[in-house]
Amino acid sequence: MRIFVELCVAIALIATANALAPFLIGAQPWTPWFGIAALFALAAGVFGILEIVSGVAHARAEEKRIRHRILSRIFTATSLPKDDSDAFSSAKLIQLMTDNAERLTDFRQQYLGSTLAALFTPILLVIYITVGVDWHLGLGMAISIPVVPLLVGGFLRLFRGVSARSRAERAKLTTQYLDVIRNLTTVRLFGAGPRLESSLRIQGEKNRRAIMKILAGNQIVIIVLDGVFSLVFVCWSVLLISWGINAGRVDIAGAVSALFLLVLFIEPLSQVAGFFYIGMGGIAAQRAIKRYLQSHPEPTSTPVVSDTPTTQTPVNNHRIQVSNVSYNYGRGEVLHEANVVVNNGEKVGIVGPSGAGKSTLLGLLKGSLPLQDGSIVISGHELRNLTPADIRKLAASVSQTTWLFTGTIADNLRLVREDATEEDMWDALERAHVAHDIRRMPDGLHTDVGERGSRLSGGQAQRISLARAFLSERDILFLDEPTSHVDPESETHIINAIADISSDLTVVMVTHRRALLRIATQVYTVTNGTVSQGVRS
Repeated sequence: MRIFVELCVAIALIATANALAPFLIGAQPWTPWFGIAALFALAAGVFGILEIVSGVAHARAEEKRIRHRILSRIFTATSLPKDDSDAFSSAKLIQLMTDNAERLTDFRQQYLGSTLAALFTPILLVIYITVGVDWHLGLGMAISIPVVPLLVGGFLRLFRGVSARSRAERAKLTTQYLDVIRNLTTVRLFGAGPRLESSLRIQGEKNRRAIMKILAGNQIVIIVLDGVFSLVFVCWSVLLISWGINAGRVDIAGAVSALFLLVLFIEPLSQVAGFFYIGMGGIAAQRAIKRYLQSHPEPTSTPVVSDTPTTQTPVNNHRIQVSNVSYNYGRGEVLHEANVVVNNGEKVGIVGPSGAGKSTLLGLLKGSLPLQDGSIVISGHELRNLTPADIRKLAASVSQTTWLFTGTIADNLRLVREDATEEDMWDALERAHVAHDIRRMPDGLHTDVGERGSRLSGGQAQRISLARAFLSERDILFLDEPTSHVDPESETHIINAIADISSDLTVVMVTHRRALLRIATQVYTVTNGTVSQGVRS
């Protein structure tokens, strides 16, 4: 769109020059030139408005597309970052989807278009001057065109390190800030606010200095491109026009046209120089996003698990079969040739001391960890052949700590089933033994749970998580210490809810609670990475 604006302005300037040139020699102008100038000036205005309107729409769509692409890779990733030392920690992922996505969008929608216009428009103008005015003048002006991309490329390489350091400082600031927000309660309890405030202030100053270095580099570009080069180019062009007039090769109309068109030669340079910092930040953001997408490729296998829950029973009645599975985090095996068989409708308990490998085994079953050695078959599907997203469709999970999103109870339940009716939700809540608590709340299902479920008790939140698992209608349920962080009353409700689960649902639970083990039909013990079968209840 920018090219059309520039071309319309160029034609308007040429028409204006041809209309005014006769006045300089006392001749009568050709009247239609004024109409042509007005027409193309109007067209330039229309294209300019369209550029602004479409630019905003395209920028929003582009930013949304970038964020969606990154988020989809996060959702399909085999594992998520565990701490801020990871190459792509939680804070860095947030920065990718916010600051970097915005900078990349600005780069593509603003800087890149201006740069292309700065290269393409002068070429067209030189062609016109060479053919329509004087080829000596055109070739003389053409000599300066390659200087622009060479200078731009040189400056980009020169300031690449400055841009990378600025991005690194922003990432550190984001990491520290997010860490404080996530642990705000602990910070207040230990009175660490002043110390962390000082730390944030120091990192904020480092970030400010890094940004100022980028802006200083941008000022250098403005001085060189918009100042020195523009001045030299104008003087050189005026000199060429003067030579052409003296030699009789350039008439008054051609000379005035060439002078007017100098504005279009210089204007794109001002755009490039003025927004150079956007280019530096955008290229750094593009490299970071590209590095993440390359390190987390999109799954290549075709989805084979339907979003619709299935109740299909495997031929041999084995709902889950783990065969010779070993796993190593790089510090030695935490699981060694584990073998587990869970039949359809069973409630299986997994016990063992802390660090024995229970969570690793459950993580492999849930698809949170990639399978290394051995085989895992769930509902007839070999996990090695499935994408992480497909594996997660096979079962519902309830973790030790429940994450509830800001919103209502109904909002959090509908995360697993958008089309769930209120009757469906009440049924799931009844099965989770929490419906009575919610009915006593004034807003019922529409009760606001607060940030991370802060307006509910831990036991209520855990039972809502269990209800969410029931509502998903998955026929396998993985429970990871479901009663470890709740009060005794809630623990009793959760144990009774699990005990009431019918044989239509297969349950695998990691637990230390004897009450839960009593309702298990089979128990597996994990000791130093070795899994042994216990006794059926």
